[in-house]
Amino acid sequence: MIDDINKSIYGYARDLDKQVRLLSFLDVYRVLLKDLDCIVCMESAADLLGYSNGGFRHQIYVYSEFEFNKPYIKCFIVKDLKNIPFIDRKGIKVSPIEVAIKDMLEKNETDPQILYETFANYYFGNNKSYEGLELPLVLSLKAKHYKEEGALYYEQ
Repeated sequence: MIDDINKSIYGYARDLDKQVRLLSFLDVYRVLLKDLDCIVCMESAADLLGYSNGGFRHQIYVYSEFEFNKPYIKCFIVKDLKNIPFIDRKGIKVSPIEVAIKDMLEKNETDPQILYETFANYYFGNNKSYEGLELPLVLSLKAKHYKEEGALYYEQ
């Protein structure tokens, strides 16, 4: 699917729109998701919302009603996008962080480092609290470790 496997997501975005200055994830996402009906999810949502500390990403995770078959975009197919909560982040639909965290825990595809960072940034950005982060019991048990480590993340 990717034309040049050696090309970064930034290089691919630049080839699509040479007029855009690619300074952030947001810039790259705007180019790659232009005119696509989708909601950015999981660690891609954490990136855009400032809950992960960034890093090189090989793809953007999105919810959509069908596969886009576009390089660097991983679609999770849903029956109806209207049933997926989102917020607008400068023109891009993005899962709220609470939904993104739940999804990352459910999918088992997320790099643990991103979960540590996301939990830490949620905790410290929420006055040293996880209030508002409601998870089903099975995910609460899985999240316990990340919550404990997240509370210590910036104090280590």
